[in-house]
Amino acid sequence: MEHHQRKVLLVGLACLDIITVCDHYPVEDEDFRADDHYWQCGGNACNSATVLQQLGVECNLLACLPEKDPQSDYVLQHLATIGIDYSWCTTHPDHQLPISTVLINKQNGTRTIIHYSRLLELTLDTFQSRVQFDQLDWIHFEGRRKNIQTIGQMMDHVRHYHQRTIKISVELEKKDQNLLQLIPKADVIFIGKDFAQANGYDNPIDCLRAYHPLAHSSAIMICPWGDYGADGIEPSGNIVHADSIQLHTVIDTLAAGDTFNAATIYALRKGKSLAESISYGCQLAGAKCKQRGLIFQHIPTND
Repeated sequence: MEHHQRKVLLVGLACLDIITVCDHYPVEDEDFRADDHYWQCGGNACNSATVLQQLGVECNLLACLPEKDPQSDYVLQHLATIGIDYSWCTTHPDHQLPISTVLINKQNGTRTIIHYSRLLELTLDTFQSRVQFDQLDWIHFEGRRKNIQTIGQMMDHVRHYHQRTIKISVELEKKDQNLLQLIPKADVIFIGKDFAQANGYDNPIDCLRAYHPLAHSSAIMICPWGDYGADGIEPSGNIVHADSIQLHTVIDTLAAGDTFNAATIYALRKGKSLAESISYGCQLAGAKCKQRGLIFQHIPTND
């Protein structure tokens, strides 16, 4: 079934990425010149919203932001320019925006991220009181290990009161087994490669087969795996695969996973099959790796 009238809400992090591009990955105590340095908006939820909005999907972002902070003003300007509605976000005085310091290696496009945050996490009361659920048909949750119990309560609220009208997806990326408790609460589960490997799986198929019994009977589960592509498991237990896009040159892999998630949600929301949806996720993630940042000059669709 295709969804057109309502919006997608992304719940999670908005932060500032401070990016330094190097011609190699530094060794400890090395002193050398960088090739480039720039700011861009970051955070899994913010990144996926940025991609979805460019695909023509109206998005809302629910995140915690500081009040009267220069870095926060930079992020809000980005959201406004892209057209993402951030009116449901909650603000906190005397706090700073979370910062990710990112090193990008020009040799292979890899990114190394050092994250800093002392900002408060979202609360269930904020979620229930600020979100206008009648405007939505999909909510995607970033599985944040600092806030697992509250995220689960948010998902329970949606499932109890809005199960017929709102799909729930969740991303398990951080290396914390406690995130597994979120699986039964979602219709679509994204299992990150880092999460899978941290829990002893060296391939996506074994990971999906192990975690699929935790999901409810109609849920689908997806595991992207970098150069390999992505696998998904249907409610029946059938495994589907999509190859990654072969790239001769990799410019920037930062937020490729968030791009994959956004593209897959876009396709599923339009009624595409699981196989078609993860294939499009791989296609758009590959296109992102060939460019700097998430602003596409031309964004391919799977229409």
